[in-house]
Amino acid sequence: MVTRIFIVLASAMLFMHGNACGQLPDRLSPAPHPRLIAGDSMPALRERLRNDGVLARMNGYVVERASEMLLEPVCERRKQGKRLLQVSRKVLERVLYCSYVYRLTGDDAYMRRAEEEMLAAAEFDDWNPSHFLDVGEMTAALAIGYDWLYDALPQSSRDRIARAIIYKGLLGADEDRQMWFYRATNNWNQVCNAGLVMGALAVCDLEPELCRSVIVKALKTNPRSMRSYAPDGIYPEGFGYWSYGTWYEVLLIESLRSALGLDAGLEDMAGFMRSAEFMNFMVTPSQGCFNFSDAGPRADINGLLFWFAAESGDTGLVWQECERLRNDVRLRFMERRMLPFAILFASRCDLDGVQPPERNFWCGRGAMPLFIYRSGWGPEDVYLAAKGGSPSHSHAHMDGGSFVYEQGGIRWAVDLGMQNYYSLEKRGIKLFDSRQDGPRWSVFRLTAGAHNTITVDDGPFLRDGRAEMTALIDTDSLHGAEFDLSTLLSGVDKATRRITVDAAGTVRTEDTVLTDGSRRTVRWTMNTTAEPRIIDDRTIELVSGGRRLLVRACSGRNVRAFVMSNEPSHDYDAPNPGTCRIGFTMKAGAVKASTLAVELVPVKN
Repeated sequence: MVTRIFIVLASAMLFMHGNACGQLPDRLSPAPHPRLIAGDSMPALRERLRNDGVLARMNGYVVERASEMLLEPVCERRKQGKRLLQVSRKVLERVLYCSYVYRLTGDDAYMRRAEEEMLAAAEFDDWNPSHFLDVGEMTAALAIGYDWLYDALPQSSRDRIARAIIYKGLLGADEDRQMWFYRATNNWNQVCNAGLVMGALAVCDLEPELCRSVIVKALKTNPRSMRSYAPDGIYPEGFGYWSYGTWYEVLLIESLRSALGLDAGLEDMAGFMRSAEFMNFMVTPSQGCFNFSDAGPRADINGLLFWFAAESGDTGLVWQECERLRNDVRLRFMERRMLPFAILFASRCDLDGVQPPERNFWCGRGAMPLFIYRSGWGPEDVYLAAKGGSPSHSHAHMDGGSFVYEQGGIRWAVDLGMQNYYSLEKRGIKLFDSRQDGPRWSVFRLTAGAHNTITVDDGPFLRDGRAEMTALIDTDSLHGAEFDLSTLLSGVDKATRRITVDAAGTVRTEDTVLTDGSRRTVRWTMNTTAEPRIIDDRTIELVSGGRRLLVRACSGRNVRAFVMSNEPSHDYDAPNPGTCRIGFTMKAGAVKASTLAVELVPVKN
């Protein structure tokens, strides 16, 4: 252990620059236990729970789930492929829920159940450092339980849990091969740094120099991932990964505050606070989401938004969450294992008389530029969102120019979303090899042809190309944007997409293509769950839920309508039941630009 601690301390000297690092004293003097996030907040929380229906419903869910956990067997070290991540997350959920309910009620049964789970995890051979996310989440799990239950745990249990945090968490990776997350700009940086810092703060009385070095490195390297939010709050990895990475970012910020009184300035980095507004607008009237990149289509209740509402004073950020907590029969939560934290953050907000956001239009620049418009905040309002960006970004798809559209409570234009990683990896697909000819682009759902955009000669997008947002349209009667797709498409000199929605809810796309001198076939594609019927070469009728939508080509030469199956291309592709692709093909001339304009027109019954 002495040798490894020396290595960690020596490497930490490389990171001893930056304002936040300079705030750390030579010897840490953390607050007494419990020092991570909760502090002594339970008496005030108990009072709020008596009078606040939103908090009481979340709390009731946690108490019920924790009671079920009392009868569940402890987790075992069972990997799924290369990951132990599901086990780490299950341990975190059980330890956090049971520790929370113990501190809320004083019932020793919950303390003993959390203790049992932590001791079992402490006996694992390791926490799978070859996939260090697993270590990050497991370290966070044991750090919370150790800290929140410190006064109740027997000394022997405290010793075993602390040793596991130190040896399997803080010292759980090889410096060269496993700790690459310090250089990462994505969620790995946030999760791993936050988990290690939480572990370090929990046990810093035992190994003060080692723990200080962990915190120093986190303060130096974590801003690399925070730059992803700049300039306007769009999280390039998409809806689901915002919740994952940002949850751990907030836990990092909160842990430093509560344990050390340290304001590391992370909250003030460009785009970070505005990212909550991005997520708020990403939820659609049907309670789905704009699921670009590796994300699923469902938008469950997002408890993390309560932290942003408390920090900013803008409770409009949680209007949708409060409505669902009051009215939904069945509760589903994003990052459910974090829900006790969400309750603590929500208790800092005044949730009486929460009103919906005042704005209906949102746009942002950055790695994945996009705009979002909604006609209101009701379940049947019009919703249109479209994006640019590049397939080269972490977790990205070939989806520049793609859009989703809802009207009348129906999602007419859908994104098929991600495919489960393990389902591909167990078949030998190297999913994260995203070179131009890499296996990532053999997965159907990730291809350009499977998204609501245009392709040329059915070719893939150029992996290093990028769709830039070149203009915004936001008037009383028209809302939308223009994107330059030129560098994404082979065989063209110029390609642009203009997409707008008017006051009647009619969406119009205008795709203008100037080829490289050859005749090309341009294909306009839209995925849908509606029932399609080709009326003629320029018109397709969609029917869903008793409503109708006409999709019609208004310009372009040699236009032909089509309906295509979404049957998988390979035996490793996931099925796409209940969906199909509709659209039009157009021959683009070799001399001048060709424009294909398509309208999506709601039909009044």
